[in-house]
Amino acid sequence: MTARTVLTTNTLEEFRTTFNSLSSTDIGDPASLTTTATSIVGAINEVNASVTTAFKIADDSSTQQTINSGDVFRISSDSNTTATVTATDTLTIGLASSISGLTSVSATTLTDGTMSINAGSLTSVVNVTGSGTANFTTDVQVNSISVATQPFAIAQAVALG
Repeated sequence: MTARTVLTTNTLEEFRTTFNSLSSTDIGDPASLTTTATSIVGAINEVNASVTTAFKIADDSSTQQTINSGDVFRISSDSNTTATVTATDTLTIGLASSISGLTSVSATTLTDGTMSINAGSLTSVVNVTGSGTANFTTDVQVNSISVATQPFAIAQAVALG
């Protein structure tokens, strides 16, 4: 908006056209308002009253927090999750590629790419490495051939001399 100046040497017609240009050029015609107000000040007040300057967030326990205009809504993650904000207005929450500290996992099938646990049975086992004792309650097989248990192996060694 430029400054409008009426010089003392201007004619009444020059004053009239300068003054009339204030509303049509600089301020705008109130008839073109899309609010119910009839003046510029009224329209600004109406728009200001209708603008939401706060919103609330709530968690599963119904704890609420109001986010006011000017506040920053921060999403926290931990070592097992990721939270990434990108354009336009997108929040992506994901699981980290390595999960630790879990005390329980419930699923029909768990797969890590080399081994699956399905209904309590290991499938697609590529390699098992470890130390300690492994206790099996049923027959142990390698390539569909039963492997002798220790008591059976002792009995077999005694019988075969």
